[in-house]
Amino acid sequence: MSDTELLLREFGVGANYKGYQRTIMAIELAIEHEEFLCSVTKDIYLRIAKENDCTWSAVERNIRTLISRIWINPQNRIKLNRIAGYELQKSPTVTEFIDILSNYLRKKQTKSK
Repeated sequence: MSDTELLLREFGVGANYKGYQRTIMAIELAIEHEEFLCSVTKDIYLRIAKENDCTWSAVERNIRTLISRIWINPQNRIKLNRIAGYELQKSPTVTEFIDILSNYLRKKQTKSK
């Protein structure tokens, strides 16, 4: 199980959400290509949509649903604030969420090398 999968499972979400695999793919793309965060629709959503035979808007919606599921749990908010390094006033956008988790995991990978 990858670090990305383990982190999402810590938030209490799993493969029973369509957005689970798509979120993993998005975060891992952002870890490998940080510049993709500047054009998420083109560089992340469209790539994932092609691989999953769906639209880019379905990818975005599925990830947004997963984020909503995470956000409703107060303990998850605390954990997400800690990972982000600042207090989130509202549920993060998909781009913010991908940025927060990919940055956290990228730093974690760098430290373990």
